[in-house]
Amino acid sequence: MQYMIVAFRSRNQTAKMYEIFTLNGVPSKIINTPREVNVGCGISVRFDEAFFAKAKVLANRYPQTSFVGFFRVFISGSKYVAKRI
Repeated sequence: MQYMIVAFRSRNQTAKMYEIFTLNGVPSKIINTPREVNVGCGISVRFDEAFFAKAKVLANRYPQTSFVGFFRVFISGSKYVAKRI
């Protein structure tokens, strides 16, 4: 299993980006930020990697001041691993 998240330091801005993604055709959901990311407000927007290019364009078009970054999350063995993109 592999997916992407975008993390923020503000819960309000996380919800705002979720709304932006949804309104612009990026299927997404709000999740608890994986412990391995170890940054942000505790929640992130999760989306499929196939939508990364579009998500990146939207994040640049609608910048949020508390933006932390994009991360690829995957399972390696029995552990979750998060890599900053």
